[in-house]
Amino acid sequence: MRKAFVILFAAVLVLSSCSQGKKKETPTLAERNFQQANEPEASRSAGGEGPAPLRIKAVTMSPETPTIADDITVAVEMAEGSPEGVSLQYQWFVNGRELDDVILEKLEKSRIKKGDWVYCRVLASSGAAASEWTQSDPIRVLNTLPELHLGPVGQVRVPGELQYQAVASDADNDDLTFALVSPADQGIVLDPKSGLLTWKLTEAAVKALGEKAEIKIAVSDGEGKAEGTIALAFTSTTKKSELQ
Repeated sequence: MRKAFVILFAAVLVLSSCSQGKKKETPTLAERNFQQANEPEASRSAGGEGPAPLRIKAVTMSPETPTIADDITVAVEMAEGSPEGVSLQYQWFVNGRELDDVILEKLEKSRIKKGDWVYCRVLASSGAAASEWTQSDPIRVLNTLPELHLGPVGQVRVPGELQYQAVASDADNDDLTFALVSPADQGIVLDPKSGLLTWKLTEAAVKALGEKAEIKIAVSDGEGKAEGTIALAFTSTTKKSELQ
């Protein structure tokens, strides 16, 4: 009977020892890593473990309506609470293709043309912390209006023929078309492609217009136009009294 009691007491001690050993068991390195990986970010930050997360609030480009005359720049707004001295990386894209050699906050105007779609992606980093890549809204390079270059006209003799060459340019290298705006129905002919203006002047036409007249012409690139005025002063080759 005494022997059975001793055996039972020994078994109780063994079970108690095992139970206490389990309570004091230390988690393995793999278990600790798993716990840290699945621990909420806010909990780790609150406990002072690891760098604070970085977040970009907005990426905007300027100007919003560029032409090929504009450099495009990007501005980055960090989220509230971001540390000072954040480093920024830039990725520029034109029509979906990355420009590997453009790594700063400005895209030179020489890299764009009319109709291009442009956007920029930015990554912020500070020490071991880094944000996600954040993309701007895409913007389109707009049309540049053509320009008319109209030189002065000297005295125009009447009767006679006026020939005047209108000159225009277009930064986008678009095809240009010239058109007469006014005056109409006076026999003025303007070649739509070359811009050469011809006008056979008669005394009757000059009498109707007066001693001075203005010819207004326009040039279009198909998306926009420019207008200009040619000022004329007539000199009669007959007696002035005959024109009155």
